[in-house]
Amino acid sequence: MRKKEDMMKKILLIGCIMLFIFCAPRKTTVETEGLEEVIVFGEEETINVSEELILPQPVDEEIVAPPEPPEPIILPPAEEVEEITLPPVVEEEPVMPTIPVEETPPPVEYAQPTVIPTPTTTPPAPSPAKVFGFRIQIFASATEKNASRVADDAKAAFPENTYVEYVAPYYKVRVGDCLTNEDANVLKNKALRLGYRGAFVVETMITP
Repeated sequence: MRKKEDMMKKILLIGCIMLFIFCAPRKTTVETEGLEEVIVFGEEETINVSEELILPQPVDEEIVAPPEPPEPIILPPAEEVEEITLPPVVEEEPVMPTIPVEETPPPVEYAQPTVIPTPTTTPPAPSPAKVFGFRIQIFASATEKNASRVADDAKAAFPENTYVEYVAPYYKVRVGDCLTNEDANVLKNKALRLGYRGAFVVETMITP
């Protein structure tokens, strides 16, 4: 039973909807040149045609704001330029060309040769010539030291020259330069008196 009531409600609702759709007025707008024609479909209604001239709506122009004025350009202050004062131009006097003067060369002085004095060397005195003669031998020793000691004593006792001669293997002490045998014997006797025992005369080269 309840189901039938629900079915009836649904059918009734659908019928109302269908009725509303078919009964609703239908309008069709047809635009012609300058006229707008409205056609209504549905119930018998009068068709109103509007003969009002429809003008095109003016288009709103965009208002463009004027450009902002450019900012003034501030130039930096100009640097002070130092004025360079040039010295006045001095006109140079024309210089006459100098004539070269011939210079006479000075006389050539020849240097005098310097004379280097040669030192006068005294020639060595020639050794005295030796001749054959006689001397008195008063002492003989195997060492030079002993012979020199005796010779020093003889120089104090005899005014004649005293010599130390090496005749291998002894150093011999001799006195005098006698040219003759007689002079040699006199000198020998003197040596004996002074204590030189064994003194004797020898033949040798002497320096008179």
